[in-house]
Amino acid sequence: MNRKAMILVAGMGTRLKPLTLQNHKCLTEVNGVPILENALMHLSMEGISQVVLVVGYLKEQIRDRIGSHFADISVIYAENTIYDQTNTVYSLKKGLEVLTDCDELLLLEGDVFFRREILDDLIAMEASNATVLEPYNDLLDGTFAELDAQGCVVDWMHKSMRPEDYDVSDKYKTVNIHKFSSAFIKDYLCPAMEEIEKERGIKQPLENVMQILVRKNPRLIKGLVLNGQKWFEIDDQHDLEIAEKIFSN
Repeated sequence: MNRKAMILVAGMGTRLKPLTLQNHKCLTEVNGVPILENALMHLSMEGISQVVLVVGYLKEQIRDRIGSHFADISVIYAENTIYDQTNTVYSLKKGLEVLTDCDELLLLEGDVFFRREILDDLIAMEASNATVLEPYNDLLDGTFAELDAQGCVVDWMHKSMRPEDYDVSDKYKTVNIHKFSSAFIKDYLCPAMEEIEKERGIKQPLENVMQILVRKNPRLIKGLVLNGQKWFEIDDQHDLEIAEKIFSN
C-alpha cells in the first residue's frame, strides 16, 4: 500500500489570537509539543514516507521549523498564496497539485492534537474512505456528521450552515482526520471541489464539499467512531486549556 499524508496548515488561526500574531497556530504547543510535530511524529510511526504540508500564513516559520524531513518522513510543501481569501478547499487543491502518486491519502487539518491509536484504527479499517468521528458531548462544537445504521456518513453539517432547530445530541463531531483512496479523490472529491467553487466561490470549507458528496452518495464514506481515544481540536485559547488538561499525562 502506497500511503501518504497531507496536513492543511495555511490558515491564520484568528480565533487563537494573540498567540497566532507571531507564531503559527500549528506550532502552538500542547504541554510542550507543537500540534504539527505531534501529527508528524504519529505519521512517521505509521510508516508514512511522504507528507505534503499546505502552507500560507507564516509559511517560512513552518519551513524553518520542519525542514524537508521529519524523522523518516520526506516533507513536501505546497503554497496557498491567497490564504486570507480562501479556505480549506482551495488549500487542498494546491496540495493535490504536488502530491505524487499514492494509493491512499491520510488528510489532516493542522489544529488537531491526538494520540497515535486514532491513526492505527483508521488505517486498519476495511473501508477505503473513512473519517474519524466523536459522539456528541458538551465540550464539542463545530461541524457534525450523521451516520446511518451501517455506519456510513449520510450528512455533514458545517456550523455556519446549521438551521436553528438542528439537534447535535445524536450526531458525531468531525475530528478532521480522514482516509481517502486515490479513486475517491479522482472520481468524487476533485470534481466536487471544482463544482462548489464555481457555484459558491473560492472561500469554501471542505465540510461543504463533503456534505454534497455524502448526500449524493450515502454509502461513500464510513465513520470511525471513537471510544475513548484522546484528541482535541484547538481553535481558541479555551480549547488550548482543555487540550492541555486532556493530554496532561
